[in-house]
Amino acid sequence: MELVLSDDENIVLRFDSGEEVVSELTTFVDEHGIDAASVSGIGSAKEVELGFYDLDAKEYRYKSFNEPMEVLSISGNVGLLGTDTKVHLHGTFSLSNYQVIGGHIGRIVVNATLELVLDTVGGELKRLYDEGTGLDLLVP
Repeated sequence: MELVLSDDENIVLRFDSGEEVVSELTTFVDEHGIDAASVSGIGSAKEVELGFYDLDAKEYRYKSFNEPMEVLSISGNVGLLGTDTKVHLHGTFSLSNYQVIGGHIGRIVVNATLELVLDTVGGELKRLYDEGTGLDLLVP
């Protein structure tokens, strides 16, 4: 991962072939003390694990896709669950047959390159576990 550009509010990161984005992004925001940010991105992937949340079971159902694909859009945020950094990403991907898939990103491995923009926000974006949904929800 390369830090391409950074100012007081925005950070641009480039990920290269073979890098796993979620874990590297989590390490980066931990090391830089980023407690609140929105995330957007584009690029290409060769492995993606996508989740769909089953509210009745209160768990994600994951499916892996292991083929070259375009990353049409990544969106999400960075916040805190207790004192731990929580990266929450969703994505839309195009397969080689132009079929589009998407969901909650559990894991993504870069094919050629992937570019992310972090728009940092002052303060802390906090999450707390919610019994009703089984999710870690944003709280004021």
